[in-house]
Amino acid sequence: MKTVKYYLVKYSRILELFIASALAIGIAIGFIDLAKYFGLLLESNTKETYSVFQGFLGYALLLIVGIELIFMLLSHSTRAILELVLFVIARKMLIYADTMLDLVLGVIAMSLVFCTLHFFMKDIQVNFLKEHED
Repeated sequence: MKTVKYYLVKYSRILELFIASALAIGIAIGFIDLAKYFGLLLESNTKETYSVFQGFLGYALLLIVGIELIFMLLSHSTRAILELVLFVIARKMLIYADTMLDLVLGVIAMSLVFCTLHFFMKDIQVNFLKEHED
């Protein structure tokens, strides 16, 4: 007999797939605006190029964050969450960092995530493989 918990989990997964699909459609539509940024880069004069490129870079990284969010929703893995956090931190550092303190804190945060991925995630993968050997 299937429990209420079973149906809630199944319904939640369907909602996650729906949200991931909506995100994928939104990202595909977002590529149109990304292409428009190329035109703006070509048309901008020397003084405007920096701000236009910063907008282009921010928009591109936003699309990448959306893609990573889809991966996270579909995989439910710790690695996907940490990779999403890396891209969010990178976007924050490249687009919105105003002071040197912002950059230093961003580098420290990225270093912590990289160390977590390199040292702790490797252990999790090795333990998972050992547990599931035939």
